[in-house]
Amino acid sequence: MGNFGGMERITLGPGWDAFAHPEQYVHAALVLLTATISGLVLAYHPVQWGRPNTRDDVEQRKTVVFYSAVGALIAIICTVAPSMAFVIFGIGGLMRFRTNTGESKATGHTIMGTLVGLCWGLGMQLVAALATVYFWVMIYVLESVRVERLVVAGVDQAQWAQAVEAYKNVLTQAGCQVLSHSKGFKKSQLAFTVKVPRAFNAEEIERAFDALPTAVRGGYDWD
Repeated sequence: MGNFGGMERITLGPGWDAFAHPEQYVHAALVLLTATISGLVLAYHPVQWGRPNTRDDVEQRKTVVFYSAVGALIAIICTVAPSMAFVIFGIGGLMRFRTNTGESKATGHTIMGTLVGLCWGLGMQLVAALATVYFWVMIYVLESVRVERLVVAGVDQAQWAQAVEAYKNVLTQAGCQVLSHSKGFKKSQLAFTVKVPRAFNAEEIERAFDALPTAVRGGYDWD
């Protein structure tokens, strides 16, 4: 225990004995939860309201939330073992620039796993267990929102308005939510940003696309 501003501060101690102290459960859970809420507040800033949603926008919001929780876990580890700050900094740089983990969100997932492993190795079993469960739930919730981009080319520009409505109707009837659509005059193509359900069946939707009237039907691709 420590004292901060006249209030007792809970220190998450190492070892299996920590499981016998309920206040440590609550403290670790609140740290991760409040960090996640802060990430959500930042990710869904009012300045973005009313703007068209692209797939990159949705993925960027997920990334902000992921890294908010990652930062909280780093702080917990460094509170117990301050020397680990340099180790974590080195691991983060190695993963970001020397490891092919894909997009930044995927890097966040990898860092999450690494930090949980560090907790186990440092004897912070309570934090490791709680973080594993917490991140599992977070990934499940955030990744349940799947966003795809549909590109349609080859439709006569005079038919674009009708084509947009036709494709939106097909997508909506399939349980998808069209977040935004755009027209690319240079490439003569339509693009739809679509939130798809968990049980997404691309083949079924594509059969509906193929059944559209010739005037509004174009070549399509999931980008």
